[in-house]
Amino acid sequence: MTLSVASSPAPVPRTGSEQTLGLGEWAVSGDPSATLTCIGLGSCVAFIVYDAMVKVGGMAHMVLPDSTGARAAPATAKFVDQAIPLVMEGVKALGAEPRRLKVVLAGGATMLRGAAFEGRINIGDRNADAAHTLLATRHLKIAAEDVGGTQGRTVRLRLGDGSIAVSLAGQPARLL
Repeated sequence: MTLSVASSPAPVPRTGSEQTLGLGEWAVSGDPSATLTCIGLGSCVAFIVYDAMVKVGGMAHMVLPDSTGARAAPATAKFVDQAIPLVMEGVKALGAEPRRLKVVLAGGATMLRGAAFEGRINIGDRNADAAHTLLATRHLKIAAEDVGGTQGRTVRLRLGDGSIAVSLAGQPARLL
């Protein structure tokens, strides 16, 4: 079964071979035929986890580093500090064990460049840094990552075999 959330803390069942996550969406799944995908990650960061023993995985398309300045609302995958706990609780509910998880990050590129953006906040770096910090506080080791740079990415998690493929814009995919 695949569970998906779009800006909501309560998962909504959804099945299908490929599920594309939009901005601020997250999904967890134990369906071996499912593929979770984030297309066009620029400064956004994808958080991906997979437990090979039970073939359960999850992904979030995180837009901003933290929810501190946000209006009071239910937890959403839009923010790194809320998305990671949502995905972790989701995969645990499907039988995953945190100690067995393969943890991967992708995205966090610098998309706005040039003289007009010199000295400005780089949201891609801030998103990646926030994810690194939160994962360290939860004692989750990152197995692989493809973050930074200046190009957008697409990332896919195939639940059947746990493969995680990332591709930079206009280039072939490679496994992480």
